[in-house]
Amino acid sequence: MNEKKIMRNMYITVICAVVILVAIAFNGTYSFFVATVTKAPETEDATTNIQAGGIAYVTITGDNDVVPITNMIPGDKFEYNFTLTNNDDFAAKNVTLVWKDVINNFGDKSNLIYTLTNTTTNENIITEEMSKAFPSIDDELITKSINLNNLASNNFKLTIIYRNDPENNQMIDEEGNAIDMGKTFSGSIEIKLDEE
Repeated sequence: MNEKKIMRNMYITVICAVVILVAIAFNGTYSFFVATVTKAPETEDATTNIQAGGIAYVTITGDNDVVPITNMIPGDKFEYNFTLTNNDDFAAKNVTLVWKDVINNFGDKSNLIYTLTNTTTNENIITEEMSKAFPSIDDELITKSINLNNLASNNFKLTIIYRNDPENNQMIDEEGNAIDMGKTFSGSIEIKLDEE
């Protein structure tokens, strides 16, 4: 072997040794996990399952499907109660809720807002002041970084609100009605786990 091949083999050996030492120092291996979302067949309680290698198995049950809300008028409120359950014996960290299957034909998206409360811990996760306008696309974030203890369930209440705020530039038609009166929203709340 010539000297260049010997040096190259030596460098490769040193790099491999360093990688192995780093893996041992960080207590294992570096793995890339991708969450797989599956929806259970139609049942009384819709269930969305998240399974990912090395990440907790979390389910959502209850009113996580917002069936089309039609003929809304300003001031209407609609409540949906659902439960997040961590089915594993270790904590679930960074559980994220997103919108899926969204239909939103409001002209002014800011007329429709939502709040989210963890009714188990009495934590207001999203208040009216914090609320974003409802999305018109899938995968838009509801909230992130929900943590669940091992083998624990938390109950949540999502409230959809059609704002009644004519004093703050809420668009009114020629007859004095809110421009988005009678419009429709539907979607479903799904979960995913951040991988960070």
